[in-house]
Amino acid sequence: MLKTFFSRHIPTKSTPPPDRIPLAAAVLLIEIARADGNFSLEEKQAIHQLLQQRFALDRETGDELMRLAEETQEQSADLHQFTSQINRNFSQAEKLEIIEAFWALAFADGCLDAHEEAMLRQLGHLVGLPHRLLMDAKVKVRNELRSAE
Repeated sequence: MLKTFFSRHIPTKSTPPPDRIPLAAAVLLIEIARADGNFSLEEKQAIHQLLQQRFALDRETGDELMRLAEETQEQSADLHQFTSQINRNFSQAEKLEIIEAFWALAFADGCLDAHEEAMLRQLGHLVGLPHRLLMDAKVKVRNELRSAE
């Protein structure tokens, strides 16, 4: 199963390099969740759900991606290697979609921490989204979450 996932999402010598995206997205999501010093169960579940939905993963593959992403995030010194994957391979609309998912995660524990917001601003810049779109995404997600309550 994992071999199948990686054959679809990790480039080999014979395939083009666009799909390290699930791992990059997972690492960035975990980085955001840990930005406030508290990686809650709610945040972990939200990440898992976002990844399963976005990349059409079954539960077992999603679990393995989460495990790999946590290990990768702990060993990684910078975000550029992950944001560059998204920047090169996502359209503007897809970047906006992933940033909205990042905002939803930041709001998942009911509180937007200053560290989380700073991280999201940095990520928005690194993936090439204008500040206005980043803030529009924040407001959109916050309003959607409030109306869902």
